[in-house]
Amino acid sequence: MSRGAWALVAACLTSVSAGAPSGDVDLSGRWAMVQVYPELATLPLAGETLRTTAVMQLVEIIQTGSLLSLRDTYCSTVVDDGTALARTVIPEVFVRALRPGTRFASLSPASTGGRFVQDEYIEVRGARLANPEEDRLPTNPNDPRVVDQDGDGFPGMTIRVTVLGFVDGAAYVVQRVRYRLLGTVVDADTVRGTIDWSTEQVVLAASTPLLRVDAPSRPHPDSSRSAFLMTRVDPSADCDALRPRLSEWLGVFGVPLP
Repeated sequence: MSRGAWALVAACLTSVSAGAPSGDVDLSGRWAMVQVYPELATLPLAGETLRTTAVMQLVEIIQTGSLLSLRDTYCSTVVDDGTALARTVIPEVFVRALRPGTRFASLSPASTGGRFVQDEYIEVRGARLANPEEDRLPTNPNDPRVVDQDGDGFPGMTIRVTVLGFVDGAAYVVQRVRYRLLGTVVDADTVRGTIDWSTEQVVLAASTPLLRVDAPSRPHPDSSRSAFLMTRVDPSADCDALRPRLSEWLGVFGVPLP
């Protein structure tokens, strides 16, 4: 995405903040949420690239006064590795195996900006930690904390990776994702804002030695590029109904489907 396009997104976010709705709203109901995570990643043989991950979730919101509880169902995760030399695929079984806990957020009155603020949420994948916030991720596939969460017979969670078109295999990983959301209620059916996030990943094993190497990454230094959009959907909507609209919603941020 060009610098000018990102500037347009940032300007839109600023104008949304300045133009908060005049009346308070009830966000209870079913929503689609799309999150965009751009990062600088160093990939095997490909070097440093701008990798962008887009996550789509179905969210049930219960609002009590200014407090919100949010329950998620993951629908899809797609990755644009930023280079034709590498391709990462998050299998459907990976997505279905995710069982996120309840997130909590608060909503300020429209008169004070209509701000949507979600506390830090932590999700550990492929392992069970006594202290999910601070315990180090396992590095050994035989560590008793490691679980075959996606049920495919391999430790942790499985992702598919292709490098240079001839290395095509699987990496078995554990992950820890942390994120906060800071947004604005645009209207009764739209919330939009930015994401403060970090992620950790350990490759426990792989189908080929090349994929056994961890690929270090860090969030893009321009924090405005890490963004989310929540759109109210029909109460009967499910993931099958939402997936065809992913390209449309990513277009709000100028991010194409890979």
